[in-house]
Amino acid sequence: MTPSRGRQANPNLGAYFGIVASAFVSLVVGLAMFEQLGWQQTSLAQAMILVPLVLYLGIAFGARTLNVEDFFASGRRVPPVYNGAVLSAVLIGGTGFFGYTGTLFFLGFDALAIGLAWTTGLLVSGLLFVPFLRKSGAYTLPGFFGHRFRSRSIRAMASVLQIPPVALLLAAEIKVAALIAAMFLPLSYTLAVFAVVVMIAAITMVGGMRSLTWSASAEFIVSAIGFAVPLIIVAVVLTNLPAPQLTYGEMFEPLQRSETIAGIAPSAPGELATALPTEQPRPSAKPFLQAFGAIDRTDFLTLFLCLTLGTAALPSLLARSGVTSSVGEQRRSVAWGAFFVALFAISAPALAAFVKLLMFQDIAQSQASELPAWLNELIARRLLFAQDANVDGAIEASELLVARDGIVLALPMAARLPYVCTVLMAAAGIAIALAAAASHLFTLAGSVADDVLRLVDPRNEMLPRLMVVWVAIATTALSAGVFLALADIEIMQAGIMAFAFAAATFFPALLLAIWWRRCSRLGAMLALGFGFAAMLAEIAFGGATIGGQFRFTIVAAALIGVVLGLIAGVIGSLLGPKPSPAAQAYFDELRDPTGDSLYEQAQRRAAAAAASGQ
Repeated sequence: MTPSRGRQANPNLGAYFGIVASAFVSLVVGLAMFEQLGWQQTSLAQAMILVPLVLYLGIAFGARTLNVEDFFASGRRVPPVYNGAVLSAVLIGGTGFFGYTGTLFFLGFDALAIGLAWTTGLLVSGLLFVPFLRKSGAYTLPGFFGHRFRSRSIRAMASVLQIPPVALLLAAEIKVAALIAAMFLPLSYTLAVFAVVVMIAAITMVGGMRSLTWSASAEFIVSAIGFAVPLIIVAVVLTNLPAPQLTYGEMFEPLQRSETIAGIAPSAPGELATALPTEQPRPSAKPFLQAFGAIDRTDFLTLFLCLTLGTAALPSLLARSGVTSSVGEQRRSVAWGAFFVALFAISAPALAAFVKLLMFQDIAQSQASELPAWLNELIARRLLFAQDANVDGAIEASELLVARDGIVLALPMAARLPYVCTVLMAAAGIAIALAAAASHLFTLAGSVADDVLRLVDPRNEMLPRLMVVWVAIATTALSAGVFLALADIEIMQAGIMAFAFAAATFFPALLLAIWWRRCSRLGAMLALGFGFAAMLAEIAFGGATIGGQFRFTIVAAALIGVVLGLIAGVIGSLLGPKPSPAAQAYFDELRDPTGDSLYEQAQRRAAAAAASGQ
């Protein structure tokens, strides 16, 4: 296989995705008209959700390929803005779309640590890791470690150690998409899980990173439109301006009044593990604007640092480091990704504030026996429970149990927007969850196939290279579906644990491998192993109190793992054998941002050697 040098991106991409956006907007407008003409809600929901799914599959099959470089790196010609859009979709996912926004509803200011960490983590990744991974040209993160240290063992080790974080995120995203699909389509949750699994497996198998990139770009467009349109409409209704990120502050005073009437008073911070809301409905007990009322400053900072380092070292994001045409293009794609994530991070608080204001205003004006219709609809979908426990004829905040993952869907309902806006939000959530799930699936299965199984058959004599990946994708997807059909996970807890695993396991090893010439194979393996061991210790002894004050939590274990990994990596590198001359030469070439990737250079040398030997 020859490298795809000088290949340019399709100049018509803007027109193609402009057509995608126009087609989706036309679908929304058409369904809004049909709703006014009397279409049933079930028909509206099915059309809004199923038509985009057909579009995603069509784009994926249109981008099918059997070329290895296209399959693993999308031909290395993805424009920065598209790669940035996919990066943001993978990072936010359905977990952020529903879970982060719902967490903001309950924690207010205290939940900003999550959105700030995602944005900062992308910037840290763009500065410390991504340009050098692009220069390496490795298809996977474990592949980079293998090339950097000329070692198959560290490559296989890194591939195995990335299974926990990526698998957790994969399961969380599949669950989100399945839950929303089962809520609006005539499917049981189990059938929805397997429908999602088949969908993401089909998208990734037909074209790998190439089909994944272009279908995820369409999914990003759908999710952006679906999130922004209802939010902007509500902002215009409440503030008269279509800029919710800048104007929702005008609602703080009426929001505080509504919270006071509902019985919400300032609270004292508790432990991080219990402060974060779960998917089970719970009352809102903290004022939206109160700082450090749910978690204290220490927990806020540790959560921020854990998610920042985890984002910077997340394998599913770093796997996209090789899809652009150059190091400079890859830097720009990270900048675009950080911009999109930051835009979501500052928009989600506005959505949460609007929902809380509308919800408590309606409660204050209603009797317990005459709740608004939108509240009854949320109750019917098991996203909200209200009971007049003290029999005073009114519903207080403590008597209103709200599901965290239903906050996004509650916005158009609480604002009494047409039903099409509610299913538009649902379609947006499914879209971004599918984009993230497919990316995690390809990262996991592609690495297992290329970094572990290929070690058994390096010359692809038993099975063709792509066939091994297809089998790995199908097996991984089926395993995830069976797991979710038999067991359950809490999406935000799974997400935080995944970022913690990524931070503890990969951040120290990447930092040393990229920025320290003396780092050896032994040092990198110790950095990986000690960080991962810290997370295993948290699983075994999580919640234990050390020294009477320090509590061993997930985020604490991640930060401890980062420190231990750095120390172990330095000691192992200094006391163990020195890096080989080939590894040191690779490091020196890695520092040069110009020219072709090291992988492409190696391919050309191998091709020249083969030609001269004939």
